[in-house]
Amino acid sequence: MNRLNAQGQRGETLVGLLVGLSLGLLVLSGGAHMLAQLLRGHRLVLQDIHMQQDLHFAVDLMATELQDAQYSANAWRTRSPDSCKDDFCNGSEDFELSAGRLDWTLDRDHDGTQDNDECTGYRVRNGALQVRTACKPEVWTALNDTASLNVTRLESKVQCTVQSGWLHRRMLVLLEAQWPQDATRTVRLQRSVVLRNAVPQAFQTRYCP
Repeated sequence: MNRLNAQGQRGETLVGLLVGLSLGLLVLSGGAHMLAQLLRGHRLVLQDIHMQQDLHFAVDLMATELQDAQYSANAWRTRSPDSCKDDFCNGSEDFELSAGRLDWTLDRDHDGTQDNDECTGYRVRNGALQVRTACKPEVWTALNDTASLNVTRLESKVQCTVQSGWLHRRMLVLLEAQWPQDATRTVRLQRSVVLRNAVPQAFQTRYCP
């Protein structure tokens, strides 16, 4: 009886083993490829989040300082609709827009006198967003690491309205950046900033280009 059972049993052939092994390797390869794609997608999402966070930080910092442009503690007695006699609205460095650059001054220590560290502004140079920290000589400090964020564009426009002889301004600031290893991955942010400090209407041609 045992002899008959032994004769009735059959093992897997070598061809069958090879086919099964091939199918297993194929499934394993497909799973590994899917896992690699998921990990790559996760990494790209994280990189995009970091780009967004860095750009938001830069725009928020710029907007916070820009809203105080041309502030002077003594403005109430040095400015009128026809003239300005303080250090924060009598020079070209006090408020100027150009391609890829913004400049302005503000009375940080509230003494009505322009000190060398009261010139500020932002510009884009070689993928870096730089902030100005001194008047003369100009000192610029990079805010971002170009290896992780490549800032490509800084644009600004000013919208002006006149009320009772005073010039009120709103700024539109646009900042654009891209991933250094992939120029197709671009992030763009735009912010509207109301400037708190009015200047004389007489300076409209200077401050509303």
